[in-house]
Amino acid sequence: MAVRIITDSSSDLPFSKQETWGIDILPLRVIFGEEEYVDGRDLTAEQFYTKLSQAKELPKTAQVTPAEFEDVMRPYIETGDEIVVLPISRELSGTCASAMIAREQFPDAEIYVVDTLAVTFELALLVEIAVRLRDQGLSAREIADKITQLKDRVRLYAVIDDLKYLRMGGRLSTAGAVVGSLLGIKPIVSIEEGKVCSVDKVRGLKAGYQSILERVRKDGVDPAYPAYLGHSNVPIAMQDLRAVIESQMELDIAGSCDIGPIVGTHAGPGCTGIAFIAADTPSK
Repeated sequence: MAVRIITDSSSDLPFSKQETWGIDILPLRVIFGEEEYVDGRDLTAEQFYTKLSQAKELPKTAQVTPAEFEDVMRPYIETGDEIVVLPISRELSGTCASAMIAREQFPDAEIYVVDTLAVTFELALLVEIAVRLRDQGLSAREIADKITQLKDRVRLYAVIDDLKYLRMGGRLSTAGAVVGSLLGIKPIVSIEEGKVCSVDKVRGLKAGYQSILERVRKDGVDPAYPAYLGHSNVPIAMQDLRAVIESQMELDIAGSCDIGPIVGTHAGPGCTGIAFIAADTPSK
């Protein structure tokens, strides 16, 4: 009997992690007009941002279906394995609901679906923690309980460089985008209660990095867990943010993620940020 961990491609973990970590990453689909792509398989992050820059309308995404979850779960259940599913926040996609529907097809199985309230490198962080717990010998129930306890302490802060995509998605007026761009306004975004929200606005990327640093320091970082960095097609900006944070704090940065279509559709290229487990336990 083994513990199996399933997540989806909104975590922005590279598919190579399926082999190295022994997990399953189920892909969402990305739709540009009449063209449909499987996230991470026939559409890389770089290709996505190229197509996004040329698009007149934002692409749409399609959730992982219950049948796709069932197909992955069934062989594991037949061999007596336990399963933990860590999907994108149910506030952002129907993927979590699909996993719960699939679970109902195996009423006697040990399957635990956790609404992570997370996405992109914040979700990747929770998946890595789950893998570490599995490797320590915890059961699926114990892992699910631990992730449930931690999900209210996970934090993500990121700075958005280009306001174009917030305007295209209706999150910002055209006038607001024009004025904001002229003034060099950079929104600072977070994930609260499973939804993307703006928590600050600053002028310039350097001020954005400083705003993120101040929020990380205010929340405090639990040293028992790693941190993650993420970026949307701007690895240099991610390294700049890393340098700012590491100049003021000691962090175990376990890895980084290329932000993919789910968040990248609205954030656009040029976004970078950090995810970590806060030292305290207030509600998100």
